[in-house]
Amino acid sequence: MTHRATTLLVVCLALTAGCSFLAPNPDSYSSHHYYSLGVDLNGNVSDVTIRLPVAQQGGDTTYNVTTLTGNGTVEGVFDAELIDTDRGPMLELTADEVRVEPRYYRFVVEGDMGRRERIPASEYDPTNPDHQKIDRRGVGLSADQRADYPIETQAPLGASPTLYADDAVTRELADCELPAQESMVCFAYDAPVYLSYESDADVSVAGSVLLEGTNEWFEGGWSGNSYVDRIDFNVTGPQDGWVTVDGATETSRGRYPSPEA
Repeated sequence: MTHRATTLLVVCLALTAGCSFLAPNPDSYSSHHYYSLGVDLNGNVSDVTIRLPVAQQGGDTTYNVTTLTGNGTVEGVFDAELIDTDRGPMLELTADEVRVEPRYYRFVVEGDMGRRERIPASEYDPTNPDHQKIDRRGVGLSADQRADYPIETQAPLGASPTLYADDAVTRELADCELPAQESMVCFAYDAPVYLSYESDADVSVAGSVLLEGTNEWFEGGWSGNSYVDRIDFNVTGPQDGWVTVDGATETSRGRYPSPEA
């Protein structure tokens, strides 16, 4: 074999290997739905009932309470149950009382490392910059559910799970939050949640619910696309029923099209 022929063979083999490496790897194709919920309080509440949306499709939830909570509670603070409401399926959180006890810490430097250690209230000095007081309490859960690949992320409304069915809320086109891609399409909507509890007038309760659907694959590196549906709320004082909070749906983030399965 001539030197020229040998060189051409090496180049062809290199190109073939490179093309194979850069091609999508079918074994890497995966789709997931990620659901998370968090509630944050800065004071005591009692006689609590909170209803927040869960992932649903066609009016039916795509999770069960065991998948979401494991044992029917959220961090041992709230009892949890999936219920049907006229606003769609919801995760109902109940508790006789949730107390927020202040916690105190100090920052300690040991060599090049720093750490935070808890201290009793009697040692806390509000004028000491190395001391910290935390007077909020956060409670939350998260769940990961594998789905058949690929899920619809460009036009998920009606085709993939969301927090509310299309007939339960009115989504309107809105600007996408940064960083945004040219391909993205985003919506804003008024989201109903149920908040009922007794508290002092200055107690605030904040929360969020997020549902994300993703497709992933390996193509010379990890790539994918996704959509997100979420709500956020922050209220002050006692509550007694349905309230309207901010909802947002973000679609078409990432790389398209998804490789064919």
